[in-house]
Amino acid sequence: MLLEFDEAYTMTKLQHTETFNWSNFHVVQRVLRTMKESLVFSVFLSTTGKISEFVPSKQKDPSNRINAGELKLIQPYTDLGFDQFAKRISKISSENQTLKYITSDEHIAHYGRPMYVYLS
Repeated sequence: MLLEFDEAYTMTKLQHTETFNWSNFHVVQRVLRTMKESLVFSVFLSTTGKISEFVPSKQKDPSNRINAGELKLIQPYTDLGFDQFAKRISKISSENQTLKYITSDEHIAHYGRPMYVYLS
C-alpha cells in the first residue's frame, strides 16, 4: 500500500503541552513505525514547507530512538519539479496537437508530479 500525504507541511504545526511538544506529523510517523512489518510505503509531499520540519537534525528530533541511534532517518528527495512526463506541444500544429488531443485524458495524465506513469 502506498500512502501519499500531499501538502504535508500542514501537519507540522507544533502543539505545546506541559510535558512535550508534538505535531500531527509526529503522530503519523509513530503510527507508520508500528506498521513496519506491513507492506506500506509513505510519501510526504510539500511545496511550501521547510525541510527541517520533516527531517530535523538528529539533535532536534523529538524521538529518543533516533537520538540513541536505534532508528535512522531516511534523507528526503528534494526539488523533484513538475511535469517531467508532459508531452511537448510545438507551435506548429500537427495531428497530435489538436484541441481535442490536448484536452484528452491521454495527454493530461502526463502532467503533475511523477508518482506513476504507464507508457504504452
